[in-house]
Amino acid sequence: MDISSKYFSKLQQPGFYSLKHGYAFLLDIYRVGKAVEAFSFVLWELMHQLRFFQLSRRYVKFTGMVGLLEATETDLLGGLKPIRLGIDNQKMNCELVTIDWKYCFWDTDSVLWGCRFSSLTVLCRSDDGSQSATAVYDFQQPIKSIFINRCNVLFVCTTGALYKSHDHGVSFRQVLQLSTSISYFLFNNGMSELPDQTLVLGEYGSLWRDKTWRNLAFLYISTDGGNTWKMSDFLIQQGVNKHVHLLRYSKLLKALLLTDGDNKKQLWLNKSLTCLDKKSNQITDGWHLVNKYHHQMGGYTSMAETEKEVLLGSDYLAGTNFIVSTTDGKRFDKRVLPDPYRRSPVMNMITRKSVSGNEIWACSYSCLSAQARSLLMYSKDGGKSWTRVIEFDGTRHKVRLVSTSHEPTKDLYISVTEFGDQEEKHQHQIYRISEKH
Repeated sequence: MDISSKYFSKLQQPGFYSLKHGYAFLLDIYRVGKAVEAFSFVLWELMHQLRFFQLSRRYVKFTGMVGLLEATETDLLGGLKPIRLGIDNQKMNCELVTIDWKYCFWDTDSVLWGCRFSSLTVLCRSDDGSQSATAVYDFQQPIKSIFINRCNVLFVCTTGALYKSHDHGVSFRQVLQLSTSISYFLFNNGMSELPDQTLVLGEYGSLWRDKTWRNLAFLYISTDGGNTWKMSDFLIQQGVNKHVHLLRYSKLLKALLLTDGDNKKQLWLNKSLTCLDKKSNQITDGWHLVNKYHHQMGGYTSMAETEKEVLLGSDYLAGTNFIVSTTDGKRFDKRVLPDPYRRSPVMNMITRKSVSGNEIWACSYSCLSAQARSLLMYSKDGGKSWTRVIEFDGTRHKVRLVSTSHEPTKDLYISVTEFGDQEEKHQHQIYRISEKH
């Protein structure tokens, strides 16, 4: 049960009606074990309303420009098109491309691999990224995520299974069965490779059964290039009740970062890159718990880094959301997304290479209310200030970062979706952000 989604609109209504649903809301919070998280929500709300974040200058800082979505008659697909993108310099292009990428991953040879909205079960490759794509392999099931290691070995995750290719996509074999048929790992955030080529994967999925969540919080570790995998349930032993959000290696911190959801929302750090299947009370081996209490924050769903800092995006749907930065994995600078974006979780982050240095692109998204605005933005100074590229209503549209790579690239792909009354009637447009020559 998604408590935030169930009650958000009802609790906006005044009077007895709102009180009635507020009482039911509190009962549900107690029943599903989210009382501690609810306390943090209330604490952050009070700090916002009492202007504590403003007085302590803890809000995310925006530049003055903001881009919007607007219907245009000249749009190639007849739907919505980003205009006045909030890009405040003349060194960046934003162009509509013909390939409708849903997810795509650059290998080390600059070949783009991915799946398309128009063919969700088919893995494609493209040498130019925007004009043509060749169908390579049909999995017969929707592709949920893609990962490519530094040796250009392809891994494709469909619902419940992970596949590996030894021959650049000509053939695939299943190498891992996840714990349920609906499980997968989060694109760009849920699978990573360590310097010694060890692969790690965090299972994700939401399955409500018998008045509780089915626990999917498993880690998988491979030391032989992804041929065989060891399952670890150490998170479940620590009381995590739902799934893994983030499992990413940081070159800056020389550490593996792990975050979990739903009730605990913790941040774990493994600096030794050993004992990947157990908790440790010391930072020298195993997983070290960074936040002991919920209000200290964790459960991040997104991560990106520059040469100087690691940025993390929070996952507090209908609550207060943050962008958090650290340079050492010990001290964390927490910045609040201001209204009207405050209640939208930061779902994904990407680092883009530019002539002036690496940029961080981030996308926040909430589908609960038109008042909880969603936002695509980027920062040229490591998160100190942000440019709002597209502000949008998450009940009508969705904007996503759809491309990733091991090293920052000059090109970045975003998708813009206009919702129809049914999923097959959604309209998708893909744009490439690139350097202007």
